This record gives sequence, C-alpha cells and structure tokens, in this order.
Amino acid sequence: MLSYLVLSGLTTGSIYALVALGIVLVYKATGTINFAHGDQLMIAGFLAYTLHVMLGLPYLVAMLGAVIGSFLLGALAERIGFRAVLRSNLINVVLATLGLSFVLKGVARLTWGGISDYLSFPPLVSPDPIMIGDLILLPQQLVVTAGALVVMGLFALFFRLTTIGRAMQATADNPKAARLVGIRVEHIHMLAFAVGAAVAGAGATLMAPLTLLYPDIGFTLFIKGFAAAVLGGLTSLPGALVGGLAIGIVEALAAGYIHSSFLEVSAFIAIMLTLVLRPRGLMGGPPPRRA
Repeated sequence: MLSYLVLSGLTTGSIYALVALGIVLVYKATGTINFAHGDQLMIAGFLAYTLHVMLGLPYLVAMLGAVIGSFLLGALAERIGFRAVLRSNLINVVLATLGLSFVLKGVARLTWGGISDYLSFPPLVSPDPIMIGDLILLPQQLVVTAGALVVMGLFALFFRLTTIGRAMQATADNPKAARLVGIRVEHIHMLAFAVGAAVAGAGATLMAPLTLLYPDIGFTLFIKGFAAAVLGGLTSLPGALVGGLAIGIVEALAAGYIHSSFLEVSAFIAIMLTLVLRPRGLMGGPPPRRA
C-alpha cells in the first residue's frame, strides 16, 4: 500500500512540478503570476489528443507538436495580451491573465466539446501492474515519471548552457542591470511566457494518459502547481521541483490513509501553512534586509 501511494504521489508530483516550473519562470521574469497557465496546459493536452488520437500520429510526434504549439501560444499571448499591461499596475496584469484563461476555456469547449465531454487518451504501455515482491509498480506511472524527469533535466540544461537561458536568469535577477548590458528585456519576457507554456505542454502530454481531458482541468492543475510553487518558493526553480513532488506525495498519502476528500484540499492546506510558517517557501531564501 505504502509503495503504491508513494509511487503514485511521485508521478502526480512530477506533473505538478512541471506546472510549478512554468509559474515560477514567468514570476521570476515578470514579477506576476500567469493565472492562465493551467488553461494553456489544458489546450496542450487537447492538442496532443488531436495529433495522437484523431490524426494517428506517433505519441512522441504528438508531444513535440503540443510543446511547439504551447510555445507559440505563450509567445503570442505575451505579445498581444500582456506586453502592454506588464508596464501598468498589478491588477491589470491579473485581469489580463484571467481574461486569457476564460478565452482558452471557451476555445476548448467550442473545439473539443462542452463541460460534460471527457476525452480519454490511450495508455502508452500496458495498464497491468507489475509485482516485485510486495512492491506494486504501474508501467504507465513509471513512464510518466521518467518523462517528467527528462523534461526537467532538459529545462535545467537550457538555463545552464544556452545564452538565452542565461539572459533569462539575468533578467529575472535584475531587469535594470540586464537592460544596461544590452539584453532586450521585452523579448525575454516573451520567451519566459513561451518557455513556461512549453513546459506546461510537455506536462500535459505526459499527464494525458493518466486522466481524462476536459475544459476545466486547467484550473485544478494550476491550483496544484501554484501550491507547489508557493511551497518551494516562488523565486526558486529547484523549489518548484521539490514543492511539486512534496505536494504529490502528501496528497497521495492523505487520500490513502485519511480520506479521499483530502486529495482535493491538500493543496490549499499546503498554501495556507506555507504562507503562515514560511512565506518565502522552503527554498525561497531569507527575507530581504532593509538598511
């Protein structure tokens, strides 16, 4: 029982970590939370479904198409919807992201069905469990966890080894200094939205075989990803990984040993406790000192 719950928690936690990575990336670069992030992930899941199930393309091709589509959607959203309001007050930015969220939900319902329509993504491997002694392993969960770890590794290499990744880090740390050394901050903001959406697209494609796709799934995933980002620290990319895995394991253990209703409320409990006990998150660093 314990091994199954931990493995299940690691699988869902790795998806939450990918969602949290996108949230943290945009927050570090722009200082705002993209409330449409979950719905961008939802659109990516439907796009992967269209490519893999409806058009019959191989899963990896569908995943690549969903990631590219999410990247372009994120870049377009920043260029058309957010660039002008990013220079204004925070309320306008929040309203813009919420507006995009409703637009994406409407597009999903118009294109793939209404609220009551749930689409099933075929499993990638056999759903039959594997028994190793007392350990219960589900092949689908192993594939999803491994895929999520690969995406996280590529994400880390992107920031460490590429010029664009280092420019994004410099902009996030000090936008004024980045401008002084010739970095085009507006372009970096667009890339932050685009890369964050692309990571969400990868997460959606990995998640799809484990769940049903429906237009409102983005909100649920955003809440879990936001909880992971808050727990790890909104300014810490490693914290997003730690927070995602922690949220996944905690909600799996709570649902298994306490009650299934804790599956839905555990993220809210994590947000409240973190804000009370450690507002900057587990890896958000110490509070700034004022002279």
